[in-house]
Amino acid sequence: MPDAAYSTQDGKALLSVGAAAGRLGVAPATVRSWERRYGLGPGGRSDGGHRRYTEADLNRLLRMQELVNRGQAPAVAARMVLGEQGSCNPSTARVASTATTRTPGGPGPRRPNRGGGPGGRVLAVPGASPEVRGLARAASRLDADAASGQVGDLLVSRGVARTWNEVLRPVLVSIGVRWIRAGVDVEHVLSEAIMDALRSYRAFLPRPVPGRPVLLACAPEEQHTLPLHALAAGLAERRTPLRLLGGRVPTAALTTAVRRTDAGAIFLWRHCLEGHESPVEPTVATDPAEPDELAELAGLTRSRPARRLVVGGLAWQQSALPAAARYAPDLDTAIQLLAPDSR
Repeated sequence: MPDAAYSTQDGKALLSVGAAAGRLGVAPATVRSWERRYGLGPGGRSDGGHRRYTEADLNRLLRMQELVNRGQAPAVAARMVLGEQGSCNPSTARVASTATTRTPGGPGPRRPNRGGGPGGRVLAVPGASPEVRGLARAASRLDADAASGQVGDLLVSRGVARTWNEVLRPVLVSIGVRWIRAGVDVEHVLSEAIMDALRSYRAFLPRPVPGRPVLLACAPEEQHTLPLHALAAGLAERRTPLRLLGGRVPTAALTTAVRRTDAGAIFLWRHCLEGHESPVEPTVATDPAEPDELAELAGLTRSRPARRLVVGGLAWQQSALPAAARYAPDLDTAIQLLAPDSR
């Protein structure tokens, strides 16, 4: 018995709606919706006369998904796909055009179904740029590959600081504010996708210039390392040598690492979050660092030649910091303080 999901026509593979949806990593309802609303339906037939998606049909769906991932409205993306293919018949054109046409005094266009499918509901980021909306869509679908690819493209075209400030931070803050509705799975998938993109971007940058490295670490109770990876990529753009120690680094271990590497600067990230909140912008009160911890940090700066100590994260209380420490309220400031002489 032939596979109901796969068949052939003139030696070419044909896919059922379920198989096509599987190739895209979306729910079959999404593929059916794109056919019903925008005319992106199957053009092949199985031996039994059932409608099936050809390779060309699948390519159109993949292009549609790419455009939607990058922030295009589905109806606009569909028109672009059909225009690129140049194969839009009258019925297809009619379906695509009516998706966004509103008759005077009549009801508005039907809105896409926001529920169901992999990733649950779409994470709304009102008033955001297409890039922010596209990344939010990919995260909501738990599509780590699409999210990582988008972030990688942005890093190449905009650099680390602009990508972080203009795209990544708005999405992460939105997830942090809405994490109960968005789901911890969405945050985790997006964070891992961003870190993968940042690591790949660093790997293709020019090698750092020789010199004393910058140590990047989280405070002993801090586990969110994503801001460290962003800072590492920003410093790598300036060819600054660095060592990334990661999350929950005991102060004694940080002190040892500073001496072993003869680090010229230290950056310590601390949010001290209660519960599960955004790694970028917590919404709960935080406690100041312990006095003993601050005393040890101050001791790290007394060396010849001197070391710079920079801290970041809203958990730090600036009034309690050692006199030699500098507080970085954002990524741009941290890069400037840690790599002031880099080109």
